[in-house]
Amino acid sequence: MTGRATVRSVADAHLAALAEHEPAAAQALGRDAAARLADYGPEWAEERRALLGRTAAALAALPAEERAADAALDAALAERAASEAELFDTGFTARLLAPLASPVQEIRERFDDVTVTDDEAGDAVIERLAAVEPAIAQLRRRLEWARDAGRAGRFSGSGVAAARQLEVVAGQIDTWIDPAGLDYFSRISAAPLSAPRAAALARAGERATRAFGELSGWLRTELLPSAPVEDAVGEHVYRQTAQSFLGTRLDLDEVYDYGWSELERLLGEARRLAAIVLGGASPDGTEAVRAAARLLDADPRYRVAGHERIVAWLQDRLEDTFARVDGVAFDLPRAIREVDVVVPTAASGVVYYTPGAPDGSVRSKIVWTIPEGAEAIGTWQEVTSFHHEGVPGHHLEHTINRSNAGLHPWQRYLCEIHGYAEGWAHYSEQLSDSIGLLRDSAEQLGMVLGQIWRAVRIVVDLGLHTGRELRPNPLGATGPWTPELGRRFLAELALVDPRTAGFEVDRYLAWPGQALAFKVGAKLWTEARATAEASGIAAKDFHHRALSYGPMGLGPLQHLLTTESTDRP
Repeated sequence: MTGRATVRSVADAHLAALAEHEPAAAQALGRDAAARLADYGPEWAEERRALLGRTAAALAALPAEERAADAALDAALAERAASEAELFDTGFTARLLAPLASPVQEIRERFDDVTVTDDEAGDAVIERLAAVEPAIAQLRRRLEWARDAGRAGRFSGSGVAAARQLEVVAGQIDTWIDPAGLDYFSRISAAPLSAPRAAALARAGERATRAFGELSGWLRTELLPSAPVEDAVGEHVYRQTAQSFLGTRLDLDEVYDYGWSELERLLGEARRLAAIVLGGASPDGTEAVRAAARLLDADPRYRVAGHERIVAWLQDRLEDTFARVDGVAFDLPRAIREVDVVVPTAASGVVYYTPGAPDGSVRSKIVWTIPEGAEAIGTWQEVTSFHHEGVPGHHLEHTINRSNAGLHPWQRYLCEIHGYAEGWAHYSEQLSDSIGLLRDSAEQLGMVLGQIWRAVRIVVDLGLHTGRELRPNPLGATGPWTPELGRRFLAELALVDPRTAGFEVDRYLAWPGQALAFKVGAKLWTEARATAEASGIAAKDFHHRALSYGPMGLGPLQHLLTTESTDRP
């Protein structure tokens, strides 16, 4: 750093250090990193933790007036440096293996929906594929280091993920490399290629497949014996991980109370909508909702069959959404249409969003996975997930931030906080209804079931990890929380299909506290909007002002929304 230190110069140094090891950071600086995979080695894990400390210290050393001059960036970076350091110190970051968004999935997803072309762009994909084998070797070394560091007392939690997570991840890998099934890396799409490129692609795919296969075996034979059998992380580690995922301090008892109260409220709303769907006469309690769901599942108006028709339906719905929200709740940036709808087959049906690469080499994707063996989707229940992942949810939020030239590249491209992003996307589900994106009572019922799902997440996640007592509930269940009971809550109250319910509970157990991000984050967005509207600020103006701060922890965001002048553009 040269000259007078500023918040932006500290952020510059932080981003430059990340860029040496993480392709997304390099791309945020305008560097070509299309052929690279991230550094998963233990050396970078330790150095990254040291970097967080240096960044926090550099910000703390700045004069107060300098920090105030760039308050949003300062707040975002200071919170992330502290929270990510705390998360690392629990052992979570180093040991991470999970059924969603851990290094294993990150590596595989770098090859989702790519086509190898007979040019330099194709060479970059082949080079990236060839990097899978050394990346897996790095990851194994890091997991070994984390295990040993945990044994030595380096972390406040375990240095090895729970046995359940190792088994789940190994099972996922097995499905990816099954020669009778996906054989994922050996079947990457390719245009007609020259002989040398075709041979290089085949070699790289075979080595990637072999490396993943060896990882699956290693997880079961070498790491599993050291893994905790107990899934729960306990109160202390849970508090640290939850606060890092949300970017704010939490009263866990208050959050647990909120989860139960929301569950009761939403179940009542679901019964009201079910009565409308059923024409007024309906069974009592949760059976009314199940009866309405059975009726809607059988209604051809809410079913789309066949891959091409599903893609077309999703694309039409997305274009209609663009038309309905532009100028009403938002002024859409031009880049909003730079997104692909992808419909792959997977072990479980989930909808998710992946933002495009900072350099534009990979477009953003809304991914709607169809469970293996399924032939159709039921639109009435899942359209709310499409708005959550697309518009006005994740895709809109990401596009607005990436179109905001005033944001520092670190904040624009790399500042990912679950409470902010998932809170916004969950808030967007209710917003979709209020601005007319949900077309009838059936789709509204689907939205409320999605809200119930997130309320269940709160009570199940806290219950499983911290041992909080099960309260009187519609299932009449008693005794301690168990994974099986968590799956029952999801399947019987939110009508989540059993396979997805199992995936969900495994995910909660792998990411302690992340499940709170959705409803707790949405609560902040809803309360902030209500405060703004009480002051005469229209919803569209509130959305513009709030999103212009850029991604940050919920604590700093709440402070900015409640203390800065309401006439900020």
